[in-house]
Amino acid sequence: MTKFKIRKKLWKVATITILGCATFQVANSAQAATLDLSSPTSKGVLPTEITSVGGVVLDLVGQNNTRVTSQLGASQLFRGYYHTGNPKAYRGNPGTIGIDNNFTSSIIDKLGGGIKELAVRFTLFDGDSGPKEKDPDTQNALLLNNIDFGYFGQVSTKQTDASGNVNPGDPGGIGFRNNKLDTGWFYVTNTSTLSNFYTSLLNNQKVVYQLRDTDPYDNFYDFKQGIDSTFIKVTSAQSVPEPMTIFGTLTAGAFGVTLRRKQKQQQKTTTNT
Repeated sequence: MTKFKIRKKLWKVATITILGCATFQVANSAQAATLDLSSPTSKGVLPTEITSVGGVVLDLVGQNNTRVTSQLGASQLFRGYYHTGNPKAYRGNPGTIGIDNNFTSSIIDKLGGGIKELAVRFTLFDGDSGPKEKDPDTQNALLLNNIDFGYFGQVSTKQTDASGNVNPGDPGGIGFRNNKLDTGWFYVTNTSTLSNFYTSLLNNQKVVYQLRDTDPYDNFYDFKQGIDSTFIKVTSAQSVPEPMTIFGTLTAGAFGVTLRRKQKQQQKTTTNT
């Protein structure tokens, strides 16, 4: 089986449009075993530095096909109710999940003037305040730099423990489920959404992750569970020589060989004379 076919099999996707503002592709939850270490972007497998669970992982594919991947450590994220939790500065509605200040101008420039794919992974323990309470799919929205990226209730997720061990009895689910430690990906290719987000990166040089709740302060959120790791990495697209460049190189080489042969023949003729 070719690599292309393997990727296609691992990432069967369902496309949904939310409020007509952006298109999101949600990874098939049946492929839970690969959900945490393989991004739904065309780049696929994440850099080895990314942990299998914990923190916030952002995977960007630039217009020039360069990849920028970051992980914001779990220890830097929010835990609690958004009117009493910590860090205190993150309270409110929308409440802040975490802030990644590693997006310097030099890193943003690597994206070639824009973003064509974006995926973001969250690990979250969602504890509702009541034993039978369940938030609607469209209650909790994800914001990146104040730009709407869809709803937590519509993301395919898998359950693990805080070390990344998969619960063998968990079939996966849709949304971050009550009283479970779930990990799931948002995936966005909408041109307008990504253009606005890229502009916000240029202006702010950081990514602010937030959660907007239509019924705030009734839910307990713990984004701190999982393996703690913070880093950012730029992976340049592999450059392939243009056909004319290859042809030109071969032609120049052939010309050089012909020229050397001609010079040798001339030297022999002069010597014999």
